[in-house]
Amino acid sequence: MWQIISGSLLLSLVHATIPNHWLPIVAISKTENWTMRETLNITIIIGMAHIASTILFGILIGVLGISLSERYEEYLHWIAPAILILLGLIYITTDFLRHEHHHNHFEGVGKQKSKSAVVTSMLVAMFFSPCIELDAYFILAVSQGWQGILATSAVYFLSTVVAMTFLVFLGLKGLSKLNWHVFEHHQKTLTGIILILVAVVTLFIE
Repeated sequence: MWQIISGSLLLSLVHATIPNHWLPIVAISKTENWTMRETLNITIIIGMAHIASTILFGILIGVLGISLSERYEEYLHWIAPAILILLGLIYITTDFLRHEHHHNHFEGVGKQKSKSAVVTSMLVAMFFSPCIELDAYFILAVSQGWQGILATSAVYFLSTVVAMTFLVFLGLKGLSKLNWHVFEHHQKTLTGIILILVAVVTLFIE
């Protein structure tokens, strides 16, 4: 049991460091001018949604076998990158169409709507992209019965949410030390490019 717990902890922490788990949140937070507290709260919610779907799918894999993973992995692999690309294109298009002289007059208008839409999109992207790599471990955990499954689920849940939140915190702290004046008029384009690059890397680089 301790081997299963330590193995699931290691897998979860390593997997949480993958940029597509936290870099889009950092980039969007900077562009949307979210506070540190807002961003970390959103990260926790997104992380919980992501790991919840991972756990649910993992339990199915553990109970039904790895064939379920192989059957649906191809489809699940495309959902999150597709949403990130769509968000990226929206940011780039918005920045391209935005008239600079209107920016100051309408700053803040629709901000809450934009925030809700962005957060919802990220929630959907992360919920429908369970980590198949982590789910495969449930096949080993099931050897210890439901105790092994519950232990692995708990470790995955806590470690993933904490690691994602910590990485977002570090990312925001790092960005705060950079001189963003050069990019202040093109933050949306920069964010869009980052989102698209992360999606492409997720799709084509193992």
